[in-house]
Amino acid sequence: MRQVLKNRLIHELNWLVLLFPLWWFLGVEQFFWFLSVTVIFIQFVIYSKFEFHVNFLALLLFTFLIVYGISIISITEQMRYITYFRNISTYITALMILVICWNIIDEWVQIERLLSSVVFVMLIASVIGLLAFAFESFRIEFRSPIGFLLPSSIANTGYGSVIAVRNVGYYNQFIGLDYFRISSFFLYSTMFSSTLAIVLPIAIFIRKISIGLKRKYYTLVVFILILALIATTGRVAILAIVMSFIIYKLLSVRSISIKLSLVFICVTMLCLFIFWLEQSGVLYQIIDMALYSRGEGSANTRYKIYVKTFESFLERPFFGWGTERDVKGLAYPLGSHSYYLGTLYKQGIIGFLIFISIILSIWSNLRTKNIFGEKFNLFFKYGQFMMLVFMINSFTDVLDLDATTMMFLWLIISLLVVSRRIIIQKTKNNA
Repeated sequence: MRQVLKNRLIHELNWLVLLFPLWWFLGVEQFFWFLSVTVIFIQFVIYSKFEFHVNFLALLLFTFLIVYGISIISITEQMRYITYFRNISTYITALMILVICWNIIDEWVQIERLLSSVVFVMLIASVIGLLAFAFESFRIEFRSPIGFLLPSSIANTGYGSVIAVRNVGYYNQFIGLDYFRISSFFLYSTMFSSTLAIVLPIAIFIRKISIGLKRKYYTLVVFILILALIATTGRVAILAIVMSFIIYKLLSVRSISIKLSLVFICVTMLCLFIFWLEQSGVLYQIIDMALYSRGEGSANTRYKIYVKTFESFLERPFFGWGTERDVKGLAYPLGSHSYYLGTLYKQGIIGFLIFISIILSIWSNLRTKNIFGEKFNLFFKYGQFMMLVFMINSFTDVLDLDATTMMFLWLIISLLVVSRRIIIQKTKNNA
């Protein structure tokens, strides 16, 4: 494929990301990512004359899609077919992005351009969210153009309503205080906080490699993203950032003895601190505040969902139930509120093992070597930071709930995987 055609596809992918606020305004972003990436993929296949390469991660993702396809036979609720096809479309989109990036990206400047676009639209989403958090006049709500076209049977559902009626958040309670919880351009606040947590390491990375005014600009960007993350009050996403940063710093230590010593010191100090909190009675207050900051319903409902989800998984352990499933007496469907448990429930043990293999394959691509260039080395390191955030956050948040979250996540993952291919190829050419 000629370079001019590759640049054209990269240009289209870049503008697709940059126009995210427009897709949100129209109310189409949840299915437009799939349709638009499909158009780019078709162009790519035609331009390449049906000759292109795939990597091991793409094969794993394709295998996961096969299991996902088989799981459709277990769906018991007619309405859930809509959820099923929407969810599987996010993985098909991820596979297409991975294949496209693997074949058309050759230079670092192309990678940085796409990363900068993702960070920029998250900056816009954060500014809108913070303005709404602080000022009532920015708490907009309107019916999207697509909302006028949706059948009432879909528009009146919990999922359909957030597509038909656009808003940037809603009123909520946190530790007894009333406030406006922001979701910005995302379906839910938890998805906004999850995406912010995933993109933050990338924003920090771009700031790290920038100089002059550009570095000052990205310093401001990182600060705004952090403020927006705090304003979402996404407890798990914030905890994922903090824990991942600690682990990331620990992994950056090369000496095994120093690393073990640091772990020992940290664990010892943590145990002493927890013991002091327990003796003073403050520990139980902190636990109660963390678990019940939104009231007893949040913690109790999640616990019931996890128990019932696992019990139901045992009924169809191999290929799962295909999608989430409503159960009488529970406010949320089975298979929700945990990416890992949800995958186990929806695609069974076979799909879950492939899902874990995908995560391990991505992680294996992030190993750094001294022969790599400084930018690539840093990108891999901050990629590890991002993947740690993703893995920790996924214990309670199902990321394929929002197509935009999956789009940005897999675009970054694809660029990380492509970076290793580029640097290895350049190393061989220079040898």
